[in-house]
Amino acid sequence: MPEEIRRLARDGNASQPETASSISSGLSIVGKIIGHGALTIFGHVEGEVRASTIVIAGGAQIEGKVSAEELTIGGYVKGTVHANRVKLNSTAVVEGDIFHRTLVIEGSDASMKSARAIVRWNRNFG
Repeated sequence: MPEEIRRLARDGNASQPETASSISSGLSIVGKIIGHGALTIFGHVEGEVRASTIVIAGGAQIEGKVSAEELTIGGYVKGTVHANRVKLNSTAVVEGDIFHRTLVIEGSDASMKSARAIVRWNRNFG
């Protein structure tokens, strides 16, 4: 291994590509999850979840604060959501505040009602 690569790896300055992570449907986690790449949640999380891109799949449950640049919700979230871009799928259920710059609700007004989201707009997000 060349010395420059060894030095970068040893000093922690070597850039690593962002990876995708997931929490499977059979997994339940209590605590804080912090990532820098993409995270897909199929299971149950109690606590804070933070990543660049988060997908909360249909059937997944989150109880706690969710923070992301880009967030897609298809499951259940109980807590505060902070994200630049939020997409609510027709299966989304959100109990809490959604702080966002962009909010997309899948489908028409009928889909919005089935999403059962409580949304408070905050134009000064960020």
